[in-house]
Amino acid sequence: MLKVRGSTEPQFNHTFLLRSRWIVVASCTRFRGRAPCNERTDLRRVLPSKNTLTTFVVFMMGIPMLMKRLTSIAMLLVVCALAAGGYYWMHLPPRVTAAERPAAKPDRENVQLTEAKMAEAAITIAAVEQHSMQPIRTVPGRIEYNETRHVAVKSPSDGLTHKIAVKVGERVKEGQLLAVVNSPDLGERRSDVLHQEAELQLAQRERDWWRLIQQNLDELLSQLKRPQEVEVLEKEFRDRVLGDYRDIISAYSKFRTAEAINSNLKSVANGTITQRMLLEQASARDAASASFQSACEQATFDVRQKVGKAEAMYNDASRRLAVARQRLTWLTGQTPEQFGDLSNEETLSIWPVVAPFAATVEEIVVAATERVRQGEELLLLADTSKLWVQAEIRDKDWSALKLTAGQKVQVQSPALPNQSLEATISFIGREVNPELRAMPLVAEIQNEDGLLKPGMFVRVLLPDGAAIKTTAIPDSAVVRHEGRVFVFVETGPRQFTPRDITLGLAVDPLVEVKSGLQAGERIAVSGTFLLKSELLLEPEDE
Repeated sequence: MLKVRGSTEPQFNHTFLLRSRWIVVASCTRFRGRAPCNERTDLRRVLPSKNTLTTFVVFMMGIPMLMKRLTSIAMLLVVCALAAGGYYWMHLPPRVTAAERPAAKPDRENVQLTEAKMAEAAITIAAVEQHSMQPIRTVPGRIEYNETRHVAVKSPSDGLTHKIAVKVGERVKEGQLLAVVNSPDLGERRSDVLHQEAELQLAQRERDWWRLIQQNLDELLSQLKRPQEVEVLEKEFRDRVLGDYRDIISAYSKFRTAEAINSNLKSVANGTITQRMLLEQASARDAASASFQSACEQATFDVRQKVGKAEAMYNDASRRLAVARQRLTWLTGQTPEQFGDLSNEETLSIWPVVAPFAATVEEIVVAATERVRQGEELLLLADTSKLWVQAEIRDKDWSALKLTAGQKVQVQSPALPNQSLEATISFIGREVNPELRAMPLVAEIQNEDGLLKPGMFVRVLLPDGAAIKTTAIPDSAVVRHEGRVFVFVETGPRQFTPRDITLGLAVDPLVEVKSGLQAGERIAVSGTFLLKSELLLEPEDE
């Protein structure tokens, strides 16, 4: 330990003083008016002898000089670095922008393949042809249910579900049993139909009875207009229906008898037959004739009245039956031909719910033995074999597209890549939606395979102008590389040469070629990836 003169306590470690000497010396600062320090300055003159804190302060006062020297060194290094950077920048080559940089071209102009590579790549060659291309405009669309084939089967009245005969997802046929509902109201309506049918049958028999009497009476009176033998008439009409009007024959018989007697008296008139007897017999003949005529006229009137009344009763019974059937139809949704046998009392209140058309059961709302109310949904049916494509056409595009009902359009879905489906426009809106500024369009699309699902988003390809005939190739034949667009032209057996082309209108799967190819040239339309890979390979050193 080093003791400072005048101090009895150790102040600093000697090693520490020796290692810190250059710091203190370098400070070259004044302390309490003393002369500047130099390398030979005695530490005892600089460092107080009695105060350790003072010594520490002196030590800290040397730090600014140290930092000043370090800063000078750092500035020197920065200047050197800038000089080196400037020299490097002055000798750099001129910069070339991305727009000025030429597109990279393959190192080779021809690709020669072996038979093995040709077979492995499955390269297909096709001739360049002229095609008719229809310009199109793509609009977003959505697959929806056909509202005419998406229905909810409801209960006709209050009742109890007796049976559910189908399952969710099951495909049902038209007329197939879906469910059975036990309905007292249905039984009452069916009973009313049975009653009205019975009343109609009675009225019909009554009408037919009087029609037959009228027909026979008219024929009888027609024959009585000319002289007929009573025996012949009685024999002919013995088995015919005349009702209470068979007395006409008796009246006719009396008339003919009186007429015969009168005639006989006239023929044998002599002294024995007085004129009085002749007059009496003539009077009896006239009375018989009048009675016969009166009977004929009364019978004709009565029969017509009876027939008219029977006709009215029949028509009234027919109307009541029609009303009863209409009520049952309104209740069940079934036509009279679909009522079935209503005479079975056990099934009188049982209503079989059948499918109105071939469809798929989308949902079963109620369970068996569950009480339901009139109009409550039982099942949901949907026929997805035909769906709707709904799209919105902006009003500014409407006049240019010139769409009509019945026109064919193409539909594409991201869920079905590389497929284009055909739809038929069935509805075109007449009013612009104020929020979307577009008009609705609905097209019907076939979906027998079930690939399309309601709710799917699709692209609707609408024809935009007249079709054009131009040179076109499959899009699969086009190769793109670093801004270059080209195809592989067949120049020899298994030999291909890349040729730059300019593309135009694109209508999947074709693309128009404006320049670079001529009709008849043969190009690779598939397997172009292998050709591109072979083209970009660096040639081997010979």
